[in-house]
Amino acid sequence: MHDLPQWLRKHLTIIYQPSYEFFLSLHVLSNPEHHTSRLGWAQETLAALPRPLFRDLPYFAELSNSFLDIMDILSPWEESYQHSVEAGLELISGLSAEEFAEIMLGRVYHRRQVQEWIAGRADEAFELVKPVHRQMLRHPLATKRRFLEFCYAYLPIFQAEQRRIEPWLVRAVMEAEEQAATDPVTFLSQVHPRLHVHEDSLLFHKAKTYTFAYSDLSHVYLCVTTFVSPHLLLGIYPEHITVGLSVDVPGTAAKATIPADFIAKMKVFGDPTRAAILKSLLGHPYCTQQLAELHGITEPAVTKHLKLLTDAGFVWSERRGRYVFYRGLQVQLEQLSVDLHEFIDMPAPGLSIHPPHKERRK
Repeated sequence: MHDLPQWLRKHLTIIYQPSYEFFLSLHVLSNPEHHTSRLGWAQETLAALPRPLFRDLPYFAELSNSFLDIMDILSPWEESYQHSVEAGLELISGLSAEEFAEIMLGRVYHRRQVQEWIAGRADEAFELVKPVHRQMLRHPLATKRRFLEFCYAYLPIFQAEQRRIEPWLVRAVMEAEEQAATDPVTFLSQVHPRLHVHEDSLLFHKAKTYTFAYSDLSHVYLCVTTFVSPHLLLGIYPEHITVGLSVDVPGTAAKATIPADFIAKMKVFGDPTRAAILKSLLGHPYCTQQLAELHGITEPAVTKHLKLLTDAGFVWSERRGRYVFYRGLQVQLEQLSVDLHEFIDMPAPGLSIHPPHKERRK
């Protein structure tokens, strides 16, 4: 890259995208303790949620990877794309059964396999899919209708917060644009501690390292948001990437702390028997009595360990006849490295946006 600043001025765009903020707000509500800068808002909102919304929130969070996977439908580079929440929900409404199922599964399966499952032809891989996804695959269009009903019911609640934060987000876009125009390399380097700007590529350190050569990218979109912290949120598309740009809003920022869900994950590894049970469940499903025999402990002790593993998100369960079988989630272990970065290495949440000052430049 002979002139990186010039490339960034041409190919870097900062946007405010209400639909992006909408789904991230649901993400925060689905796990409020993980987002300490938004914990106060989340607690107040959850306490005021109508009962049907409060009841359905955990189900749709589990179905959609805490509302993150559904964001793959948002494509700000398309000329016809509109940024409103309603436009985003219209995009979901237009998805076919296969497209909706594919998004909810996280696009980890081939389209043909998803079609086979929807048609009712199960295989060994189908048995490894979480029960909530198996149910969705049996009734994808009905599930899509329910999901849209849930989103539209939540929309007025989000809009109340949107009215409060939107002026700050619009201002943040303008101030970020000024900084990017003045010194785009320095600006982009400050977006997140785990985003590294190199002369020929961008590096993102998540559960694994993602490298994007500028020659392979047609555009980089930074989406301002008050809900993304402490994540390094990255959307990967052909020739495009989107990155969450965290903005602190007066009345929402909080001191950086290690949240309760991270502590719960660390507790899992504080007991050798509990860690051994998790290792067993990563390789094969077991019921309580099988685990008791396998590890030489009582069933009540196994039940206690399983509760901690389930609460920490490392295990899911499924009833088969009279027995409940438990499985380990490999992806949650892979996420641990990200959790460590987010809550130990990361500074105070949020990127403060200020107009550029000449005296700050070197």
